[in-house]
Amino acid sequence: MNKIRKRITYANVMSSIAVFLVLGGASAYAAKKIGSNEIKGNSITTGKIKKNAVTASKIKKNSITTAKIANGAVTGAKINFNSLGTVPNANHANTADTAAKTSQIGNIFYTANQGGGKTTILSLSGLTITAECPSGDDIQLEATTSVNHSLIDFFTPQDGDYEFNENFNVGETFDADDGHNEGTFTDIYSLHYANPNGQNVTVELRDADPETGLKFPGTGRQADCYVGGYAITG
Repeated sequence: MNKIRKRITYANVMSSIAVFLVLGGASAYAAKKIGSNEIKGNSITTGKIKKNAVTASKIKKNSITTAKIANGAVTGAKINFNSLGTVPNANHANTADTAAKTSQIGNIFYTANQGGGKTTILSLSGLTITAECPSGDDIQLEATTSVNHSLIDFFTPQDGDYEFNENFNVGETFDADDGHNEGTFTDIYSLHYANPNGQNVTVELRDADPETGLKFPGTGRQADCYVGGYAITG
């Protein structure tokens, strides 16, 4: 016992106490929960966070505001487009879509030699137009309707010819070029058709009779007569 007492010095006792305090204090500190106010600002960086450690359930609702999101961080692939409202000016695009679906454009291209039979060159929204290139005569254009009580007229700006029928019925024939070749030769004219269903057709035409010579000579379209233009319906 005397030997043990001789070896216990003040330095040995103080060293032992110091070790005990260090170990005990470290354990106590490690066991203590660290509050957010004890974390130094900017001390927890991205590199110190374990991958996938921050899940959606650990993020406080409304804590991530617009100001905290970096520019370009949210890409198209991460956006639920069904959650978005109508984009400004998109209504104009929707209107254009509707117009494209309800409007139609018909191309008119007719060639024939003299003596050729009657051919339908347009059938659109209740209006049908036929063309014929008879021997020794000018091109004949005729219009019929599939809707009673329709309206039809045509006008040639070159000589002021105007014809109309404001009660155009099924079974009737309207001479779509009556008189436009009388006197000075004219070959450009407009025709308008409308029916009670709210359908309108506007036709712009040009024709060329046999007297002006061959049309498209030396090609597969070579012919005595030609009618061309377009029709728009809405």
